Amino acid sequence: MEKNEYTIMHDIEKTYWWFRGKQFLVNMLLKKLLNPSKDNKLLDIGSGTGIILELLKKHGTGYGIELSALAIKMLKQRNVNSIVQSDANRPIPFKNNVFSAITCLDVLEHLENDFGLLKEMVRICNPGGIIIITVPALQFLWSPHDEALHHKRRYTKKQLLNRISPLDCAVIKASYFNASLFLPIATIRKIKSFFKKGKEVKSDFHISLPEWLNRTLYLWYSAELNCLKSANIPFGISALLILQKPETD
Repeated sequence: MEKNEYTIMHDIEKTYWWFRGKQFLVNMLLKKLLNPSKDNKLLDIGSGTGIILELLKKHGTGYGIELSALAIKMLKQRNVNSIVQSDANRPIPFKNNVFSAITCLDVLEHLENDFGLLKEMVRICNPGGIIIITVPALQFLWSPHDEALHHKRRYTKKQLLNRISPLDCAVIKASYFNASLFLPIATIRKIKSFFKKGKEVKSDFHISLPEWLNRTLYLWYSAELNCLKSANIPFGISALLILQKPETD
């Protein structure tokens, strides 16, 4: 992604409604799916500036993978040091069957070979372990936001399921999310696409929000995310896939 996007992310990811929603989602899923009595090892792929990696450490021993030297510098400013600098396009530098849970949040869309990373995640996941994947959804929502973050594509749920079909893993959940805010976000992105000519591309995170609106959006968003415990959502700005590696005999 553009370098200034890392700075924005670092500055707002503890307070901005979208980043707080991502933390809410991961924490909720790990509480539901992980066995808290185990000595869990968890891996975050594409750790960015570190907010999810900080969260993983509440559920076990957290590790991260990140390519950007700038992001890693920001991570270390937060005293988050369990990070490996590595390219997600290459084999993951861990042995087989290591991690109880792996998070891969808004990473696949950056890769030419997304299947290579999916295969690697299954390899390093423990038998019975889980893999939590989120991606931006629906190609018709493509906008300057995607260009600023260097996305290659947006996904449908069907495309995600087709990607993982050759892998030996079970699908625990496949759903869209961020549906309740679909119309305003889609409208803003289409307007930005229309007026982008000749302008520097920027993500939606550059849009400053009043505190009351940011707080309201988070409450609205987290209420929707809570529904994912028991239901799937038929459309949304993002897609969620949860995989489980089979137990060995």
